[in-house]
Amino acid sequence: MPIALDRRTRRDADLRHVDMEDFLAREFPGLVARHGPLVARGIAFLQAPPLSIEVGTSSWSFSSDGTTLTASRGTIGGALVVTLSEAEFSDWAQNQRSFNAMLTARELRYRDGSEVDVSGWDSLWLTLLEGWPVVDDTIEFVDRHGAPLDLERVFTPADDPADIAHFLREAGYLHLRGWLDPADMNEIASDIDRALPDYREGDGRSWWATVEDGSRRCVRLQEFIARSPATSAILRGERWDRLRGVLAGGDPLEQPPLDGRGPEALIKPVGVTVGASDVSFHRDCHFGRHAYNCSNMVVGIAVTGSGETNGQLRIVAGSHRVLIPVEIAKSRPYLPVVAVPTEPGDVTVHLTCTLHESTPPLVEERRVLYTGFSLAPRTDDANGDDNSDSGGHALAALRERISQILLDEATRS
Repeated sequence: MPIALDRRTRRDADLRHVDMEDFLAREFPGLVARHGPLVARGIAFLQAPPLSIEVGTSSWSFSSDGTTLTASRGTIGGALVVTLSEAEFSDWAQNQRSFNAMLTARELRYRDGSEVDVSGWDSLWLTLLEGWPVVDDTIEFVDRHGAPLDLERVFTPADDPADIAHFLREAGYLHLRGWLDPADMNEIASDIDRALPDYREGDGRSWWATVEDGSRRCVRLQEFIARSPATSAILRGERWDRLRGVLAGGDPLEQPPLDGRGPEALIKPVGVTVGASDVSFHRDCHFGRHAYNCSNMVVGIAVTGSGETNGQLRIVAGSHRVLIPVEIAKSRPYLPVVAVPTEPGDVTVHLTCTLHESTPPLVEERRVLYTGFSLAPRTDDANGDDNSDSGGHALAALRERISQILLDEATRS
C-alpha cells in the first residue's frame, strides 16, 4: 500500500514556543536536507513566488535555488509577504495552524500576492515539514495485483476486505453499497424532520444558511444520534463494527464516542446564498494539525440519493498522496476528479487528507449523515489533547464559527 493510514509524526506533548530565529537555526537545516529538493520541485511546478515572512522587526525569505529551498534574511522582490505574530509563527512552524486557517478566521495579513499564492505556500510548507510532495510524476492507481484501478468502483460486503482496504489507501476514498438497509433511510429522514424544531440559530449545536428567498435554514444538526433511534441502531450494530474492521485493514481504527456532538445530520437546501452548506474543494486537515491527527476517516451515509441535480460528493483521487494546493484544486486539479453519486443507504468514506467537495443542489435538497472512524491513540499520546488548546481546540472552535463569520460578512455588505 503506497500510503500508510497512520501519518502522525508529531505529538501535542512536544509543543513549545518556536521563534523564527530559533527555527531557522535548529530545525530548518535538517528539514531542508530531507525535503528541500521536494519543495524546490513544487515551487517550479506551481511557479510559486518566493515567500517572505515578517515577525516583529525580523524578516526572512524562502525561495528555490533550482535545487533546494533556501532561506535569506530580509524580504525580497516579487515575494508573497506574510506578517505573523510570534504566536502565529510558532503555530505555523509546528503545523498547528495553516495560512488557510488564519485566512478563514480573517486573521492573515499578507501583501504582494494572491490567495492562490497563499494556498501554494500552505502546501509547500507542509512539504518542507512532512515530505508530502506537491507533484509526483510517478503516481498511478493500481489494485493489489498491479492492475489499473477503476476509480468509480462501488464495493459491496461480498468484495474481498483486502481489496477494499487497499483501494482506500491507494485512492483516498471509497464508495460502498449494500452495507446498510435503504429502508432505514426513510426513518432517519423522519427523525431529521422531528428533530428540526429542537434546534435554534445560535444554540451552539447547529449551523444555519440563508437561501434565495431570504429565509434562514438549519443545515447541520449536531447531537443528532440522541434524536434518532434508527441512526443509533446502525452505528451501534454488528455490521457497522464489521465495516470498521474492513476499513482498518490491520491498523488500529476506533469509532469515536457516539455521545456529545457525535454524528451529524446535514441538510443541503437548494439556493444557499450565505453560509457553510456546500463547501468547495478542501481537506479536513487543511486548517492544520495534519501531522498530529491524520489519517482519520470521514464516513457519509446517504439518507437521500445524490447526483448532479441535488448535489454530490466529488473527490480528487490520490490527493492524500500528492499535495495539490486547495486553490489549484478548485480551478485546475492535476489528479483525477471523481464524482460519487449515491443511492439511499450508500456509504462514502474519505481520508481526512483527501481533497473533496460537496456540489450544491440544483432542483431538490439532499440529506446525509456524517460520522467517522479515527486512529487509536498512541501510547505516548496520553493527555495530549490537554496540551493542544492553541491548536486542536482553537481549530475546532474556528470550524464552529465559520457559518457566523460568513453571515456577519454578508450582513455588513
